[in-house]
Amino acid sequence: MRTYQKILIIAFLAVLMPLGKSKAVVSGGEGDAVFKKLDNAGLDSSVYAYAVRGLNSIQDSLGQTFRYLAIVDFSKPSTEQRFYLIDLVDTSLVCTEFVCHGKHSGENFATSFSNESESNKSSLGFYKLSETYMGEHGLSIRMDGLDHGFNNNARERSIVMHTAAYADTAVIKELGRLGRSLGCPTLPQNTFDKIATQLSNSTIIFHYYPDADYLKSSVWLH
Repeated sequence: MRTYQKILIIAFLAVLMPLGKSKAVVSGGEGDAVFKKLDNAGLDSSVYAYAVRGLNSIQDSLGQTFRYLAIVDFSKPSTEQRFYLIDLVDTSLVCTEFVCHGKHSGENFATSFSNESESNKSSLGFYKLSETYMGEHGLSIRMDGLDHGFNNNARERSIVMHTAAYADTAVIKELGRLGRSLGCPTLPQNTFDKIATQLSNSTIIFHYYPDADYLKSSVWLH
């Protein structure tokens, strides 16, 4: 069943993107050029290792190069920077930033996740950042979930990356936490405006939480 699910996902994504000429590969270990930068920025090494394992599995399956790897560490509270963006070509840590979770996933901490429509919860797993469009919150990036049963309903749910006033860090002073979305990874405007056009169709984003069911079930981690 897992192999069948992976084949379906690969077939779907092959239609969405052209084949790349080369593949950016990072190891996820201590010898990795990005490892120390992320460690200094507060990302646990095990989270990075999961992200890299999934990235390389996806790239191997698709024969596709992705320029960027983004990680959202939902084990951290919204009052801490938990969005990490890595340039896989020059191995730089482009930025770290605050990021919102779904309003029904929790208050300061996201602890509950869903793939269901109208749940208003964040979803775990790997996504491809796809095309941009102008929506309710201005420029936004559609997201295609790659983990069947965990986030494959992302497009149907209109889960996208965007910015919003409730993602401003000033909200933390008022509420004791960042604002919350309907399930979208929402970034502060200054950062989103700088990186949005670069990320479209060139990025894998990984939503992490130490959920045992997800970590043992994701086709990209095994």
